[in-house]
Parts: sequence; C-alpha cells; structure tokens
Amino acid sequence: MTFHYKNILASISVAALLGLGALGTTSCNKEFIDLNDPTRVPTTEGYNDSLSILTAVTAAYSSLQELYGKSSPSNRGIFLYAEVTSDNSFALTSGERLNEFNDFTLVSDNTHLQSHWLATYRAIARCNIVLSRAGAVKLTDATRNRLYAEARFIRALTYFNAVRIWGDVPLVTGEIASIPDAYQFGRVPAEQVYALIEEDLAFAENNLPVTQTAANLGRATKGAATGLLGKVYLTQKKYQQAADKLQPLVTGTTYTLQASYANIFTTANEMNSEILFAVRYSKGGLGIGSPFTNWFLPIAVTAINGGSGSPQQFNSVDPDLVAAFTASGNTDVRAAASYGTGTDSQNRTVYYTRKYIDTPTSSTDAENDWIVLRYADVLLMYAEAINERGGPTAQALDAVNRVIRRSRNLPVATANATVDLPTSTTQATLRDRIELERRLELNMEGHRWFDLVRTERNGTNRAIQVMNAYFARNASTNTIDNHDLLFPVPIQEIQTNPVLTQNPGY
Repeated sequence: MTFHYKNILASISVAALLGLGALGTTSCNKEFIDLNDPTRVPTTEGYNDSLSILTAVTAAYSSLQELYGKSSPSNRGIFLYAEVTSDNSFALTSGERLNEFNDFTLVSDNTHLQSHWLATYRAIARCNIVLSRAGAVKLTDATRNRLYAEARFIRALTYFNAVRIWGDVPLVTGEIASIPDAYQFGRVPAEQVYALIEEDLAFAENNLPVTQTAANLGRATKGAATGLLGKVYLTQKKYQQAADKLQPLVTGTTYTLQASYANIFTTANEMNSEILFAVRYSKGGLGIGSPFTNWFLPIAVTAINGGSGSPQQFNSVDPDLVAAFTASGNTDVRAAASYGTGTDSQNRTVYYTRKYIDTPTSSTDAENDWIVLRYADVLLMYAEAINERGGPTAQALDAVNRVIRRSRNLPVATANATVDLPTSTTQATLRDRIELERRLELNMEGHRWFDLVRTERNGTNRAIQVMNAYFARNASTNTIDNHDLLFPVPIQEIQTNPVLTQNPGY
C-alpha cells in the first residue's frame, strides 16, 4: 500500500508522533510539562532543516487520529459528540460514562470531555509550531506555503469541531512559552473562532494542490479546503457564500460519486473518487491502526471481524435509524451497506454499522479510515445552501437527485422520473428531504448531531425537536433544551485556568 503519512507515521519516532523531542522549540521547565497544558507542545530541539518541518507537519496529521478516535491516548473520538448524542446510535456499554452522552446527562468531570479537549489543543499546538517556525527554515516559497496550508487546514478542522462542540473556546494561534502566558487564554466568542477558521481555509485553498501524488495520498488538497470552507459557511447560515464556494466542486470533475455505495467504505478502496478528506489509519502493529471495528461492534456479533479483539459496543446503530431506512423502501441499497444485524444473549436483535468493518490484527488495529468529507456531502450541502437562500432551483434538485439515484443503484447523471424529486418541489419539502438524505447517506460518519444543531424549523432548533420526539417514541422521560446544544467545558480545565468559564446549565 502506498500513501502519504500512513507510511511516514510508521517510520518517525514516537516522540514526533506525540509532538515531543523532534519538534523543537525553546526549553521549558518540568512544572509546566507536569501541568499537561494542551495548548503547548513541550519540545527541546530547534528547527534547523526541512526534514524537521516535514516531521512537524506529519505530527500534526497524526493528531487527527487522536481527535477522531485512537485507543492510546484514550480519546474515543468525534462519534461521541456527533452520533451517540443523536437518534442514529447509542452507547451499549457499561462503565466509561458514555451513557452521559447518550442520555444528555453530561457532567463536566467526564473524562471523555477532558481527553477530547486535550487532543484538540495538542493538535492546534502542533499546527502552531509549524506556522511559527517554518519561516526560519530554508525552503522554497511554494513548499513553505504548501506546508503552511496543510497546517492551517488541520488547525481549521480542529477548531471547527471544537467550536461546534463547546461554542466559545480559547483561540490560540501561536506557541505558548510559559505558564503565565497559558493563563491568558480564556474563551473568545465563537464568531472570532469562525473568522480564523475561514482565514485558515482560504489560505489553504489557495496554496494546496488539486490532487496529491500516490506517495502523499491523503494529505489535504485544494478540494478538501474548499469543501470544508463551504461547510463552515453553511454552519453559520452564510448560504450565498456556501453555495458559491461549493459550486465549483459540484460542477467540476475532480470528485465523483462512486457507482456503488458500499464501495465507498471498503479498505481496498480508500481515498476513492468520492473522498475529499479522511483521517487515515493503517493496521499492522505500527501503532496507527483504527479502533472502530471493535469499538462499534456489539458483543453478539464477534464473528464479523474474525474474532480479533473484543467488541466494545461504544457506538451501536439505533433501531430508529433502521426504521428510517425501512421507511425509505427496499430499493435503497444504502441500508444493506450501512448496518448489519445480530442476536444478543437474550435473543434480541441488535444492529451494528458496516462502514467500519475490517479484520483487525488486534482489538484496536484495523485499517478503516475515518471519512471527514466526501462528494455526496458536498452535493447535499450545495442543495441546502441554494434552497435556504431562496428555494429550490434546477441545480439544487439535480444535486439531491444524483444522491437519490445512486441510493437506488441508478445512473447518477441520468434523470429518472421514478425517483427524482419533481420540479414542483417546495422549499419546505426540499428542506425536509435534504435532512433525511443527509441522515441516510452520511449515517454513522459524524454528521447527524451537528446537522440538527445548525438547523431549525419554525424558530425552534431542530436538534431539540428531533431528539425530544425520539425520546417520546422510545417512552423515555429524557428531554433536551437549548443548553444541551453545547457540551460542558471540562472542569479540570476550569480549575487549572481561572479565566475559563463554563457553558450555561452545567
């Protein structure tokens, strides 16, 4: 297998993977390291050549594994915030306090909040090291700007997840050299965070290549920056800007829908024509394998992964998602590719996602990448942006119809009166259909909760509407309100840094 940082990650030192040692900066005292402040990466050597910069960029990429899911350090990943909190999945496991995400009973001392906060600012720190140090290293302007662009893309993606999880967050754009400096970083308004995200992605878009060569396959590209910037605009309800940004991706030829929905997710077809960006993993005992196969499998279906490791039931497909697929009809091929069934010890049917199935070499060492952004997502975002700025157009309907056709194994570029949305489709009808298609098309990929939170119906946040209806259907007394739309800031961070504040309701 040939690719970019999967191979690189296996060869560089553990210190570089952790952002230590090989990513030099000024000396630091042991007290600061012991505080484990996530906004600064403690290192001891200086940058003096291009190799050290390349290693630093690689370490920034490796941070994404920690953010999206890695067994060590013990951060479970984005699925806790984006799927378990939604009507798509639930955590069927004891211990670990995953139920707090599932039931909206989160307490600010939950260790998963703390580990995700640390992983977030560790990733940002690694990006900031590249951005602050690469200027002094002898590189061509084109190479330096490309490396800057990769670091800024990673930083933007990291901040985008952070601002959607916590809202206002500390905005750190440079290296932190001392404890007093670290204590100056309180939370800033989300608007300021989004402004930096937009600036980072605009720079990345202008300085990243359209494609990456085989040796660098998976590094950020111009299309990845463009697509992510479109999503950032859409999240802020900047519909015209989102439509304008996404339109070249929709009409271009760089990315295309895979003919088979199931083929998107096979480990033999990674970084296929539909993938704009993915967090990459590689099994084989290198320390960079993905944990999702066993993390997501229910105990009842151990045979599906060859018996390697122990299923954890951290992220099980909810029957509510299965019901949504059933309602979409037997011709929707996404159902079979999305979930499988098993029987537990009490002869009850259980469901698991098929998007992360592999045969791990050990319990947390599988091959599956985490797809962050793909072309079907772009098509649906583009249609949504157009629809929200003034209602359906032929372009918006075509974008949705292409996704629908593929879901029925029909040629995506050919109109089909049987499944296509009619030209008479109203804005409200298209709005609901896009929401449904996003749920079915992108299920278990880390989008559902964030999609609900950023939308509304009749002046009420859509997450509140959908989740309260979900709880009622399941005879649960749980309800959510506005305060649940953001997650609590880890109490450990507030106790360490007195300028940090807590989100309301926690």
